[in-house]
Amino acid sequence: MNEAMAMGLLSQIANAETLYKDGPGKGSYGSIQQLTEANLMGSPEMLEKFGYKFEVTTTADGFEAVGIPREYGKTGKQSFFVDKSGVVRGSDHAGGPATVADPPARQ
Repeated sequence: MNEAMAMGLLSQIANAETLYKDGPGKGSYGSIQQLTEANLMGSPEMLEKFGYKFEVTTTADGFEAVGIPREYGKTGKQSFFVDKSGVVRGSDHAGGPATVADPPARQ
């Protein structure tokens, strides 16, 4: 259940990033706080209630977002990754972050 929610939330982050870049970001991607302030996502607390920790890193021409189990083995085993491609990727990294090198995740 938590893993499916994590994949869904990363898809939401990717969609919010596209909207932010095309709107209030004026060509730039945003942090989770900026996406929330632009009303493109729910609160950061909403992201935390499913047992995963989410982090977003932005660059001049892209973003990377990861979802990592808060308690590996208890809240989830799979870690997930998404970038501007919108493809959610994931694998078991023993609590470490997923990367662009991981296979596409299946819900």
